[in-house]
Amino acid sequence: MLCAAQFAVMVDVVVVNVALPSIQGELGVPQGTLQLTAVSYTVVFGSLLIVAGRAGDRFGRRGLLLCGLLVFTVASGLCGLVDEAWQLFAARAGQGIGAAMVSPNAMALLTSSSREGEQRDRALGFWIAASAGGAIAGQLLGGVLTELAGWRAIFLLHVPLGVLVFVVALRFLPSGTMNRSSTLDLRGAMLLTVSLAALSLLLAGVTKDSTIATVMGIVVLLVLASVLLVVERRHPAPVLPGGLIRRRPVLVANIVQGLTAGATTAAIYFTTLTMQGAMGYGPLQTGLGFAPVTAIVLLVSPRAGALVSRLGARNMLVLGTGIAAVGMGLLGSTATAFGNYWAGILPGLALVAAGNGLSYTPAYSVATAVPEGDQGASAGLISTTQELGAALGLASVAPVVAFIVGSEMSDFSMGYLISALMVIVAGLLALVIPAKSKPLVRAG
Repeated sequence: MLCAAQFAVMVDVVVVNVALPSIQGELGVPQGTLQLTAVSYTVVFGSLLIVAGRAGDRFGRRGLLLCGLLVFTVASGLCGLVDEAWQLFAARAGQGIGAAMVSPNAMALLTSSSREGEQRDRALGFWIAASAGGAIAGQLLGGVLTELAGWRAIFLLHVPLGVLVFVVALRFLPSGTMNRSSTLDLRGAMLLTVSLAALSLLLAGVTKDSTIATVMGIVVLLVLASVLLVVERRHPAPVLPGGLIRRRPVLVANIVQGLTAGATTAAIYFTTLTMQGAMGYGPLQTGLGFAPVTAIVLLVSPRAGALVSRLGARNMLVLGTGIAAVGMGLLGSTATAFGNYWAGILPGLALVAAGNGLSYTPAYSVATAVPEGDQGASAGLISTTQELGAALGLASVAPVVAFIVGSEMSDFSMGYLISALMVIVAGLLALVIPAKSKPLVRAG
């Protein structure tokens, strides 16, 4: 049930991408603001993850999760009923608020209710399968639903599913624990949320057409970050506990996950452009091209959870990132050279999916190996790292490739190579993690 909620949340991150032309045509959305259909969800979602996770630690994860499911379901219904573009942007932001309340608290409930060791790692494997599978399946669902039932169907589908998950959660979900000994750092929460939102908007390229706006955005971000550091150091219970960052394995696992997510997002971006450009595939064909990837992730991730306890998180991270790097290198060699999906795309993409399926679970396992009272914050932190890593990877790799290759951007070999190098760096950093991490004794 918790994994089903996460699947729905991740589907909505990408599901609108292939529906944007249809949305633009029906609602008359100007080209300059069309990206807000996607950005209004991802920015709000990414900027609230840590705060929502910390609020769950303080006030109870079950309650936050149930509220989030209600908000997400209602907002999804509103998305399918809008008549104006601004209404869609607002409803998508509402989806982001609900999703941010659901995701970190669902993960914290999953990890805190599982026994340390193989059971917990196996549960995280299913969580990763739901997350990665939802993100990839979103591209397929977006194409199929838009073509067969119209773009509104991609939102309205969440309503009955959301109601079902809410009823099941209300009936069977345990309440968990609450840390009433500390107060929620409201100023820190507000500053962190605004800072992450500003960073997300910059990475999303919202200000790319205005140099002045970009510079002002960077200045505002630096000021907010500076004030946030001062406020957090003075507060007895900061929204992001300093103990999380000071734990070397947790910090390294977050960096590894951010690099891997960034490289993978860039590789998928280049693959999508190759399929729709050089190979001449339409949105539906492109979406179907990612179906085998979804199957691989769903098969590998749960099994990776069982392997973590036997091989160790560090070894699994090195193995997974190594396989993903080989896949990205293979895509760089074959995607354009062969000019067809079966020989040029599928083999490399399958290796990337298998590598991520093996590496994501140990990264999450290490990043969330913290005391019970910090489970929500750690879940929010690793989720935020992944979201920002994905945005930063695409925002940094794509311009570099455009500069090297030129404005036509028809050969993405260099992009795949840079992505592979990012994953290799992630694998090398994983060597810093101790071979055998001592399990934590959880409070409460």
